[in-house]
Amino acid sequence: MKSNHDYARGLVLKAEHDFQNAAGSLLHDLPLDTVCFHLQQTVEKLIKALLVVHDIDYPLSHDLPALLALAAGVAPELENFQQLLRPFASYAVEMRYEPLINPDREEVLAAFETAKQLRALLHRLLPKEVLP
Repeated sequence: MKSNHDYARGLVLKAEHDFQNAAGSLLHDLPLDTVCFHLQQTVEKLIKALLVVHDIDYPLSHDLPALLALAAGVAPELENFQQLLRPFASYAVEMRYEPLINPDREEVLAAFETAKQLRALLHRLLPKEVLP
């Protein structure tokens, strides 16, 4: 049976894949809506990894504010990201299916910076054995 740390390690690895896809897509001027999806997934999976290592059940949802509120119970500094993650609300589902939602490069670069900062913080908060 897999431990919480094993599961968290898997989430962190998947989050890293999403982050690498976002970074590479930006570098090569690939579609920005896809970059947004990967950034949202990066953040979601890292927050869930933190919840897993603290044995906190979370909803099967893309609702970043709700996930962040749960995680802030063990890491209050995460609360600082609530406002910064607001634009991510549409990245998981709506942007993928709604043809009229198209982010501009400035918005995506701001989202990338937010995801990068949150990723760095979560890497500091997570146990070293779950990091890639």
